Amino acid sequence: MKEQKRMFAAKIPEKDWKYLRKIEPDMLATLCGRINERSKTILNEKDKSEYKKYLQLYKHIKQSDKVVADCFNDWRRSNIWLKILLLRQHNLLTDENLDQMSDQCKAILQTLSKLGYT
Repeated sequence: MKEQKRMFAAKIPEKDWKYLRKIEPDMLATLCGRINERSKTILNEKDKSEYKKYLQLYKHIKQSDKVVADCFNDWRRSNIWLKILLLRQHNLLTDENLDQMSDQCKAILQTLSKLGYT
């Protein structure tokens, strides 16, 4: 538990913070693209009534809105490790992105992963 608190309290290197802020719009666009594509699929289902499509679309948007909020609302240095873990969980922060980040950042993420945060 102490190691967990220490990891989440670690300051993100300035270079990594700036990099994440730079790629944030692209990650958000990727997520919104996925949400929109799924929405189109729901709306184009021929075997469902308009009402069933509406209900399914409503549920999809509601769930998707939570993901958008969890990943992108309230970005601060104090909560960035949680945001990074959520971005990884939703396949928005890729291995290629991580390759651009510092060894310190990668080490913290590896430790968090070992603690069960993946």
